[in-house]
Amino acid sequence: MNNYKGDIIEESLGDKNVLKNVNIISTRVEKVTDEHQTPWLSQWTLDTIEVEEDQAGDLADKLSKALDPEHGWYIDYRNDKYHFVIFKNKVFKIDRSKKSDYDEMVKYGLSVGTPDYQLPNFSDLPIDVLDAFLREANLNTYANENVKKASPLRPCSSDYHFEKGDLTYHDTYFGATKFVGEEIVYKNGEPAWGMNYYGFTVSNEISEGLFDAILRPALMSGSGDNIPVRGPKEFINGDWKYTFNTEGDLANFTGIEEISKNGKVVCRLHCHGGFIE
Repeated sequence: MNNYKGDIIEESLGDKNVLKNVNIISTRVEKVTDEHQTPWLSQWTLDTIEVEEDQAGDLADKLSKALDPEHGWYIDYRNDKYHFVIFKNKVFKIDRSKKSDYDEMVKYGLSVGTPDYQLPNFSDLPIDVLDAFLREANLNTYANENVKKASPLRPCSSDYHFEKGDLTYHDTYFGATKFVGEEIVYKNGEPAWGMNYYGFTVSNEISEGLFDAILRPALMSGSGDNIPVRGPKEFINGDWKYTFNTEGDLANFTGIEEISKNGKVVCRLHCHGGFIE
């Protein structure tokens, strides 16, 4: 079965009884910011769902009827071939290989008041494909102390390189306890996604070796339910605590990473990134 995965914001539903028909994998509560453009809410409840392939159409119809008719809400889930985008009383089953299908859906979404930046868009590199690739790339580059650096592309840079299929990941950075870098994902040799980052220690007691010893285990633990650009939301190792908080998704995001010892922040990193067109 080629099951679908996606998300439902519970506050988007006028009739939450429909959730009885949904396989909810996980639930998290997110604070609403100005960027969400939902000033009538202070937070929302996000359910990650999995839908069996043969039930996707029937569930889409039920969700469409259950959506709140105000504010241009939508629900979506996708597999590697199709993408269901569900509005109030309107369902789009999109062929993920056809930009025209996405264009039609976006036109409708804008007509019912959904903000442009919130609507799913066609991409030659779908987010779920990028997500899976980055999770693998992250565990086979800097985070893994057994992986050797690639040849530097620029004077004095440190570089890591990972390839799989038609995707290539390259990370290049400068510095040690104060460092700046960039990650790029190429598809068929063309830049498709990227992230910039700047990290620094705020304590003179933290050396490069100690920084690596703290940071690498956190990153090697995986991203968890975070977007896969750094580590998990939280990782604890003795007196040390790692946190990484993000806004947005892989298409357009910002993030702040912190490492604390005995409750005092000793390292911090800022990052942002998204698709390249």
